[in-house]
Amino acid sequence: MKRENGFSLIELMVSMAILVAMVGVVVGALLQAQRATQGVAYEANTQENLRAGMHFMVQDLMQAGEGIPEGGVSVPYNAAGNSTIVRPGVFPPTGPDFPNPPGNGFILMPAVSPGWQIGQDATTVNPVTGAVLNGNLKTDVINILYADNILQDGAGHYLYSFPVVQAVGPPPCNGFIDPAGASVILDVGCFAMPGQTRPITVGNLIMFHNSNGTALEYVTAVNGQTIVFGGGDPAGLNATGLPNGTVANLQNTGGGFPPTSVTRVWLVTYYIDSTTNPLSPQLIRQVNYPNYPAPGIAAANPPQAIADNLENLSFSYDITGSNFPGIGVYPEGPGNVPTPTIPDTPAQIRAVNVFLAGRSEQPYRASSTPQYLRNNLSTQVSIRSLSFTDTFSTATQQTAP
Repeated sequence: MKRENGFSLIELMVSMAILVAMVGVVVGALLQAQRATQGVAYEANTQENLRAGMHFMVQDLMQAGEGIPEGGVSVPYNAAGNSTIVRPGVFPPTGPDFPNPPGNGFILMPAVSPGWQIGQDATTVNPVTGAVLNGNLKTDVINILYADNILQDGAGHYLYSFPVVQAVGPPPCNGFIDPAGASVILDVGCFAMPGQTRPITVGNLIMFHNSNGTALEYVTAVNGQTIVFGGGDPAGLNATGLPNGTVANLQNTGGGFPPTSVTRVWLVTYYIDSTTNPLSPQLIRQVNYPNYPAPGIAAANPPQAIADNLENLSFSYDITGSNFPGIGVYPEGPGNVPTPTIPDTPAQIRAVNVFLAGRSEQPYRASSTPQYLRNNLSTQVSIRSLSFTDTFSTATQQTAP
């Protein structure tokens, strides 16, 4: 009898077993590769968020103090040396919360204002339940002040190129400064409003500077060549009636202003917003003050989210230096202080240490239990205008951008 060609049942079962085993190995390898790729993508996304946030902060910190006096810009204060101006802090939904220094008063807005643990809570999310977890750890806030040295008009004149009033040219500048600081009128031949590079607009901060000092005001309106500084501004800088730190104080004894220039300055604030969307805390960059003239009405400077899923932001400061060695009481030394301690002041900060922590957007589910992938980034930024001090600087050097 002729034998038929084919496979026996045992051979078929063995071959199928081998095939299933091979498919299992291949599928397992593919799944493992997919999970590894997913993990790498999560880590890369987290790193990208950290780098984006750090890039903005480093860029602003490198400009801190540029074009302003070494100690800071004068702000309105009373006879006791106390100011009630509002400094940008953690804005809605929690509201401004950047207290002015107690005790020895607050008469200057420094290049760097440390806001140690005045920010919102550092929060995270349970990767299994999705519940928001609060470790009751306060994040930090920082104010960074520097002059804008790029604003030009069509003729190539910078805002600070010429004094507001300059009888002898070229060019002669027939501007006008209101004695009470309610407005300033710029001569179109010296600076054509509102300028071409990020034009002057409501919400800007303008620094007045001359041989008598400096003063800071908030723009509430722009009418042709006139910049208006009306009362009720969110900073509390305009029309205060206080005896010190105002535009009125820049006049000579008996009245009249010496040659006075104006410069736009930026006051940049960084903080973590963990309450608007608790599932995705964001790093916020706030320029000047938001919500003017009223909350929700054409906000002049709305907060800008620059990075997502960032859970913590903290700063420490180096206040050592040849001119101003740190003499406060610092457990970790004057090179790593959370905030200057009296008699030291923010004007003595020479470098800023930045720490930023973030997590992945989604939980990584390849492990035995889902978990977020976390990373952090830290750096030190030397404050360019403060790290090296000219001991013999003149009044002109102190106020010119």
